Amino acid sequence: METKTEPQPQPRCEPPTLVVAVSGPSGAGKSSLIEAAASRLGNAARLHFDHYITLGNDIGEITAWLEAGGDPNGIMTPRLADDLRRLIGGGWIERLHDRTRIGPAGLVIVEEPFGRSRAEIGGLIDVAVHIDVPSDVALARRTLRLVGDRSVLGDAAVLAEVDGQLRAFLAVGRDAYRAADRAARAAADLVLDGMQPVDALAETLLSVIAGHRAGHRRPERRE
Repeated sequence: METKTEPQPQPRCEPPTLVVAVSGPSGAGKSSLIEAAASRLGNAARLHFDHYITLGNDIGEITAWLEAGGDPNGIMTPRLADDLRRLIGGGWIERLHDRTRIGPAGLVIVEEPFGRSRAEIGGLIDVAVHIDVPSDVALARRTLRLVGDRSVLGDAAVLAEVDGQLRAFLAVGRDAYRAADRAARAAADLVLDGMQPVDALAETLLSVIAGHRAGHRRPERRE
């Protein structure tokens, strides 16, 4: 006698984790764009380059990096790469700056000033978005951001940091930002005008994410 077997439920197939990198110089508005986009999306994890390494104002170190060719691969963030791989694999991570645990995530947005140009994480990125702003605007935004931290850091600390940033910028920092900007822009899928309102930039980014998820492919490069 033939026995009838009940159909077995099929395991649910989750879509692969999508990794989006947002690049641009300090002051381009990367954090603001990521915050605006992530707040409208569910299950989005955010990773920030600055939480893994600090690129300071040491003129000697900046000069040495430029004289060595300004290679983005000279900047190493192994913990960032490891955390990104864990999230892509469906795991959990502990954020360095506040020790909170995040994951699993269907979408990871990475604030990465070098975009896809660093081999350490470039192969893990699905969509690379670059924010383009004039260097003087980026510098003004950075300075205003520091001034806004006076109540937390104190006047003396803010003044010292502004002094260090401006001296480094005038000496070699401008060239360093340009080198990083060129590398990130060249490897970007999409270049955004950083002078546009953040809400408009977020809408564009969300559109790109939705299109990529629908076809799971890199968008045609746009500027």
